[in-house]
Amino acid sequence: MNKNTLLLTITAIFISLLFVPQVLADHMSMTAIPPKVELKGDPGQTLKASLKIRNDSDQTQNFSINIEDFVVIDSKGTPIPLTTNISNRWSLKNWITAPKEIPVDSKGTQIIDIAIKIPLTALPGGHYAMLTYTPNADIKPGDLKQTGNVITSRVGTLIYVTVSGPVNEKATLTKFRVPKFTEKGPVEFIGTIESLSDVHINPKGTITIFNPLNIKVSEINLESGNIFPETSRDFTAIWDQKWGWGRYKADLNLAYGTAGSLLSATIFFWLFPIRLVILALIVFVSILTVIIILNKRSQKHQQELEKEVQALKKELEEIETK
Repeated sequence: MNKNTLLLTITAIFISLLFVPQVLADHMSMTAIPPKVELKGDPGQTLKASLKIRNDSDQTQNFSINIEDFVVIDSKGTPIPLTTNISNRWSLKNWITAPKEIPVDSKGTQIIDIAIKIPLTALPGGHYAMLTYTPNADIKPGDLKQTGNVITSRVGTLIYVTVSGPVNEKATLTKFRVPKFTEKGPVEFIGTIESLSDVHINPKGTITIFNPLNIKVSEINLESGNIFPETSRDFTAIWDQKWGWGRYKADLNLAYGTAGSLLSATIFFWLFPIRLVILALIVFVSILTVIIILNKRSQKHQQELEKEVQALKKELEEIETK
């Protein structure tokens, strides 16, 4: 997102601690369905969507509904809500109409219909917001001092809207690394992709691995996840190979965008069990040394026996001549 606004929204990082991702929803006895909605539309068009909130607790809950723009400032794609009204190239908050509050029965599910009115002046590309649910909406601020079981965490749905029109889809691979030398696998590849696009992208592709003879030995499927405009995202991939014997090559190819743009890179690395080989050499040399020593002792013993036999023969010859 617009990095010039981040200093004005730094407090959102702390507030975001109250936002519970979908994976933790069961722990908080509420679930937002779905965790993400992606829509496309033209300027002036009104989009419709139906979301759901499930109350997994044993009592009826009143949920307040909040709509906020969000930014992503880390390399993992974590959404951070913006709590202030700031001009934002990718803002979506003010386009969405939704109920302010909704009751949900115990173990029940409620549908929330929302409308998204795209302005005629909307810029092409991605626009992003989160719709969150906070339980106990009927509790007044003064009641917070009188109860200890008020849930203050939130769950929600991320909403992506892509406005049609000419957009810039561009990304760069800022990092693609692997340990230069590994004794045994698995081998981990890490990388970072920076998006310079007007819309979120989700690069997908493969890492193809070739052995020292340039023969393809493995292909790893890779998906980076959504990368928002003007943000970077890390990715990892694991080659589950235990042993190797030389210098390997890894070709990365990731496609993204509607035009099928490609990110590619090639790196080389060694997979070789050097300590195992050294240990094997030590064992081999030790065994060979023992064999040589035993062989020399055997030869020496044989020579001594031959000398004794020759001495006995000589004594017998001397006795026979007397």
